[in-house]
Amino acid sequence: MTTDDARQLSFEEARRYLLDRARERGVSLEVFASRGTETTVRAFGGDVAEFKLSSRQGVGLRALVGGAWGYAYSENLSRGALDRALASAVENAELVAPEGHARLGAWAEPPEMDLHGEGLSGVTVERKVQAALKLEEAARTGDARVVSVPYSAYSDGESETAVANTEGLDRAFRELHAYQYVAPLVSEGGQNKMKMEFEFTREFEELDPTRTALEATRAATALLGARPAPSGAFPAVIDRRCMADFLAVFSGMFSAKMAQEGKSPLAGREGEAAFHELVTLVDDATLARGQNSRPFDVEGFPSAPLTLVEGGVLRGFLHNTETASRAGVESTGHASRYGYRGTVGVAPTNLFLKPGAGTREALLRDLGTGLLLTDVQGAHAGANPITGEFSLQAEGFWVENGEVAYPLDVFTVAGNILDVLRDVRAVGADLEFTPGGTGAPSVLIGSIDVGGQ
Repeated sequence: MTTDDARQLSFEEARRYLLDRARERGVSLEVFASRGTETTVRAFGGDVAEFKLSSRQGVGLRALVGGAWGYAYSENLSRGALDRALASAVENAELVAPEGHARLGAWAEPPEMDLHGEGLSGVTVERKVQAALKLEEAARTGDARVVSVPYSAYSDGESETAVANTEGLDRAFRELHAYQYVAPLVSEGGQNKMKMEFEFTREFEELDPTRTALEATRAATALLGARPAPSGAFPAVIDRRCMADFLAVFSGMFSAKMAQEGKSPLAGREGEAAFHELVTLVDDATLARGQNSRPFDVEGFPSAPLTLVEGGVLRGFLHNTETASRAGVESTGHASRYGYRGTVGVAPTNLFLKPGAGTREALLRDLGTGLLLTDVQGAHAGANPITGEFSLQAEGFWVENGEVAYPLDVFTVAGNILDVLRDVRAVGADLEFTPGGTGAPSVLIGSIDVGGQ
């Protein structure tokens, strides 16, 4: 190996080198490249418990040989390492059966989006540390019932993502975020409760550690004095964050890949009124403040808002280029992969239930007596995305005469997400997104099965 072969290329040089080498070999190639840095500060007991500065970069190769995809990646950007990665991608493709619908393309231009701006400009390390310390202190001292703050952190990151292929496509975008979360542990009368609050933004100055901490403390203390939950089927208001969590758990049913593999309960139901007419579901990667916003997907296909369900009617699925070709439609720009090491699949971006009218309090008045469901846990074991069935540990409050009466001890809720979305009686206006990028307003449903003590 020569000295030139071992020299590390720049991010841009590595992409160009791989595409040039692929063209010389007559290989159709896609290069997905990403790099980024992240700062994390964790606080505990008034001190910095952890300070971590990390960085990463790498290229993911996808070679198309005889209609089959072959994958490889490299975090070493020298010519020698990139040559080896290209050879591996070609060899891997030769071992895989042809897909029949695999293709590369020079897709249309993506929308212009500024996901970077100047949100971290001039923000020193000292200010980041102070933000983390202030967050933990505000939570620790905000209420006498707080016994500790086990989880409290500030994090930010900057990244660049690029996609290029031998068909002439070459595009990139930059993104940054600032994020904080805190979870105080409160205790009273022998009961211990904890709730997490978070804030995501692209502008450091928008973060308010005190506000986030006090909201977490309020949510945790509201759970104290919990009583046993009743068992039976009850009408319920599903709080906006909880409804968003349900969407996240079952978002796979809107994947064309899952539908084509027979793993979605919505397969073959396009054009049907699958849900209540108040249900409209949208996935929009172009939201200016969306956690998962991007101008194009991992294949370089441009992003655009997509209505999946309109007035209860299933309008379509999330597609990458391969599933779209198989279905005889155009990609929706939802190709995904878990970094440059991953393979290409299908996933939502900013998936949300379109808001209606009225507050959560108005929904509770319409509810009268029943359940306010605020959280579900254990989805990895208690939810089946293929059938829509779920049986999950839950958290919430009992409601009487339209007002929250008291918190409930841990209980379970069970049902099918399709039935939940068919049983909607009202949709609130209080849309909120979770850290995972799914969003929803609060929703009133006719009935849900509750397993109490």
